[in-house]
Amino acid sequence: MHPTQFCGLNNISSLYFIAFLLYIEAVLDMQSIREKGFRTLKWLERYAKIDMIYLARGSFWSTIGQVVSSLATFLMAIAFAHFVSKEAYGQYKYILSIGSILATFTMTGLGLATFESVSRGFEGTLHYAFWQNIKWSVLFFIGAAGTSIYYFVNGNASLGISILIVGCLWPIFSSTNFYSSYLTAKKDFRRIAIYFTIIGNLFPYLCLLLTIMRTSNPVVLVFVYFASNALIGLILYQRIVKIYKPNNKVDPNMMTYSKHLSLISILGGFSDNIDQILVFHFIGPVQLAIYNFATAIPNQIKGPIQNLGNLILPKFTERSDKEIKAGMSNKYMLLFITSVVFIATYWITAPYIFQIFFPKYMSSVFYSQIFSLSLLYMFSIPANAYLSAKKKIKEQYINSISGVIVQMILLTMGIMWWGLIGLVIARVIIRLVWAIIVIILYNKASINPEPVLTN
Repeated sequence: MHPTQFCGLNNISSLYFIAFLLYIEAVLDMQSIREKGFRTLKWLERYAKIDMIYLARGSFWSTIGQVVSSLATFLMAIAFAHFVSKEAYGQYKYILSIGSILATFTMTGLGLATFESVSRGFEGTLHYAFWQNIKWSVLFFIGAAGTSIYYFVNGNASLGISILIVGCLWPIFSSTNFYSSYLTAKKDFRRIAIYFTIIGNLFPYLCLLLTIMRTSNPVVLVFVYFASNALIGLILYQRIVKIYKPNNKVDPNMMTYSKHLSLISILGGFSDNIDQILVFHFIGPVQLAIYNFATAIPNQIKGPIQNLGNLILPKFTERSDKEIKAGMSNKYMLLFITSVVFIATYWITAPYIFQIFFPKYMSSVFYSQIFSLSLLYMFSIPANAYLSAKKKIKEQYINSISGVIVQMILLTMGIMWWGLIGLVIARVIIRLVWAIIVIILYNKASINPEPVLTN
């Protein structure tokens, strides 16, 4: 019998029937794969003490968003390396750092406070946080205007105009981002990935890409970056409001918690960006460009693992201290092993990555390999998530202040005594010290099951 003939059916009918059988077999195979995957996740759950099904669902979208965002960031880095001079790029990064430092004097704690309030049903906190951030951004604008005047007086109109642009647009940009906290509280990781991570990054990157192909003027780059972020932020914010239709409930204690978090973040935000300021002023914008390319890829590598903090934060909010503590050691070990694998892989591949994509920045390779050792700090992410989820205010103050003191001392000593290599080594030590401090604080805080929050 001819292969296309089957039980007296004509050739076409036989083909349809065979296709149907193959489809059924494929469906059964997929079901078998899903069942095996489910059993594997349940087995891992017993060891890791993590809700692996929840983590797999959340991390799927988180990973997709991170991959797309990292790829876009990587392509933008290639574009900057080829179309923008080192001096112009260094000045651009310096302006962004000035904006980040000024932003620490606003209500930076509103994002986490919004998450905590919305997770308890106070959905109206989203709108409230938006307008509170606009109101408190007056201080940011005053600081930006004062800094801008300083540079104008000292004959640097480029920096003066750029910082004034930052002062006008940053408040809008930062206020719209609260929809991400809202979605995290709702455990809507799919929309966080699609809206916040993918669309929220791709649109500004596309605008920047089109811009740098025509000009490398730092003033223009700064304007395009913040204007595009503010525009897409407003669009996505309104989209989330339209989809969810938040209720009008506002958490009366939200501002108290937010003020604590904002005070905590002032020193942290300053110290996180002081390295850019030190490099720009002590060794120049060209070295700042080299430094940023050295740190860029390791900072992107940590993204997928760092997203674990966003995934476990809602779970830690719901669980008791005893339940969290039961699986904490296993979480530490899994993240430590993962970070070691990332570091080893990067040490091997870094020279080839720079040779192929960033040939102008081959001098960044060694610095980048050293800086990648800082990824070891990621094993402490669950401990840090616990302090936020359980509103351990005292511990967060201690963590912030002690971390800033260590950071300021080591960064200043590193760059003044040994230049760029001293700064990079200092960054590695700082992150490892911070990780140890966080774990010590977690161990002490977990003894007391009650959250500490003073009014």
